[in-house]
Amino acid sequence: MRLTCSAAFWALFASTATAPGVQAKGLRRKLIAKNDCTIMAIEPLALEGGEEPDMILECELNAEDAGGVSGISAPIQATAAQLNELKDLIKSGELAAGEDTLDIEGDEIDENHQIKIEPTVSMKAKAQKMPKDQKDKKGKSGKRRRLVDTTGDLKMLLVKVTDSGGLTYPDSPTIMSDEVFGTGVDPINLKSGLEECSWDKLTVLPKALTQGGSPDDTHEVATGVVEVTIDISLTNQGNSAIRNAITTKVQNMLGYGLPGPYDYVLYSVEKCYVDCGWAAYAYINSWNSVYQGVYYKRPGVLMHEIGHNFGLAHSGGLDGATYTDHTCTMGNPHYSDDAFQCFNPAKNFQLNWYDDAEITEDPRTQGYTNTLTLVGIDEYPDRGDSPVTVRLETGGGADYFVGFNRASATGPNRMNDEGDNQVTIVQVNGGSGESYSQSFLKAKLSSGQSYAITNYAGTGKTVTITALSIDTTTTPGTAVVYISDGLVPAPPSPPPTPAPVTPAPTIASCPGAQEMMEVQIQTDNYAGETQWTLTDKCGSNGVILSGGPYGSANTPFSSNVCANDGQYEFQINDSYGDGICCGYGTGSYLVKFGTAVKASGGEFNSVEKTTFGTCGSTPPPSAPPTNPPTTGSTPPPTAPPTALPTALPTPVPTAPPTVPPTPVPTVPPTAPPTPVPTAPPTNPPTAQ
Repeated sequence: MRLTCSAAFWALFASTATAPGVQAKGLRRKLIAKNDCTIMAIEPLALEGGEEPDMILECELNAEDAGGVSGISAPIQATAAQLNELKDLIKSGELAAGEDTLDIEGDEIDENHQIKIEPTVSMKAKAQKMPKDQKDKKGKSGKRRRLVDTTGDLKMLLVKVTDSGGLTYPDSPTIMSDEVFGTGVDPINLKSGLEECSWDKLTVLPKALTQGGSPDDTHEVATGVVEVTIDISLTNQGNSAIRNAITTKVQNMLGYGLPGPYDYVLYSVEKCYVDCGWAAYAYINSWNSVYQGVYYKRPGVLMHEIGHNFGLAHSGGLDGATYTDHTCTMGNPHYSDDAFQCFNPAKNFQLNWYDDAEITEDPRTQGYTNTLTLVGIDEYPDRGDSPVTVRLETGGGADYFVGFNRASATGPNRMNDEGDNQVTIVQVNGGSGESYSQSFLKAKLSSGQSYAITNYAGTGKTVTITALSIDTTTTPGTAVVYISDGLVPAPPSPPPTPAPVTPAPTIASCPGAQEMMEVQIQTDNYAGETQWTLTDKCGSNGVILSGGPYGSANTPFSSNVCANDGQYEFQINDSYGDGICCGYGTGSYLVKFGTAVKASGGEFNSVEKTTFGTCGSTPPPSAPPTNPPTTGSTPPPTAPPTALPTALPTPVPTAPPTVPPTPVPTVPPTAPPTPVPTAPPTNPPTAQ
């Protein structure tokens, strides 16, 4: 169901009262900030079936500006335009939450710790990036904060919270330790999930520690668990006030500021009573996450929130929604007590768990083509020299990532929710997969299916990704992927044996009574804000075309698919809420069915929908016929496709040739032909 109160929750999350323990330090009156503050971005996870939340912004105060207490986060009181500006800077990767700072020296901090920003000030002008020379190669900072680690031994602490009225989650500390860290009989938990998905590149160490890192048996009530009682009630305080009260109590008890010797600290509260709608929330690229009620023991929820601590953004699906990529735990995670899933290719690239099995390709190169044999993370130890993740550079940060979503019966990806044993293609909004950035699932390919990217990176070329074959009968299972820019290369010279020339496949006209459905997009200055879907309303086909977010401003894009005369809904979204025309560039959209224009425009706010046609008893739409190789053993064509449909993947024709053509080169004919490779790609991995 949809939560009717959720809009109020997201708006009121930052309205807080101050924890009494902090007020005692002298913050009952307004103060003027003397230092900068660290920008903190919160990603709440909605209750199952709830509204998708938006990012929430706070700023972690310098202890001098918080009465001597460290770890205190203050909501930012600014105009909606200022907050959106700061969110866009974070979402684009231009600013790093948990690392970069906001210059608030001279700004007012009120009695509720809210930082008041003058409404005429640019947030970009107030933001301060951390100098590169203050970070080491793993991103650790020598300034005020340290960036998070995603590999090695990670020290974690769970805090069981009781409020002033005695409200606390009823599980004992021993049970809670088992549910989160697997210290008893629970086989599926946060520790097991992270260690499985990383193939032990990461090890969770639950333990209460002294400031020097020695075991703290005085305060530990179960392995990795401590208890605190805060001086305020959960029933009448906002989330920020409760979180600050917990932080203050833990620091007072342990005798040092958080995170101290820990990499990550988790807070468990009995329930949310004020400004609710969330199951859990976490600070991006930071050390803290908060869970209400039963959600502290849901492995999928825990991994989702720790993923935000790692610096991961949400993973959107084919429908363009914020977190509907069910191949990745950063989409909607498992909400049950006995399941988790791992991450998509873009997130795997960012996590660096498989950095020895990542390669980068650049299809912008004239005449680019390559055949790669991919192995999934499920069988990573058996990969040989095969890559797990392939990054396709665009030059603008909105890169594509290709992986084999292997889901074996016993591997870490065994509980995956979508796209089992398919080739998955994911695009990030920015950051080249190296920093916080929303990703979107663009395609799931079965053997023989292709995905075409028109006007790749503004080059005017169509780059096509084809799953030549998928084999799950071997260990490791493999997916052979052919990537080409659509150009016809020169013929090989000299050929070792004469062979008939196979013409490159071309797009045929639509079959039968079908017509070409085409969507044309002209982006504005902010191409990354635009996404759209075309949905078949007559049957179970759902979304038949989608596009965006785009990586090139003021650029035309086109997508098409063969479709029957029926009812369709075109929806276009602008994430900033100002449409694609005419304030920041002259963007537009046009939807044609055959020669008839069905929808057009550009001036709207956040969303515009157009429904056209009527339902009848016609078969479902299909992509224009193509002739890619039909089996795993059939070599790729001598010449790659000159153009392939830009629709989301659709099956190839069901009647392939019964006699395969004479073998031709697997590597594009710029060199003498060779047999189809069974070994990893001939091109060495490109350094990141």
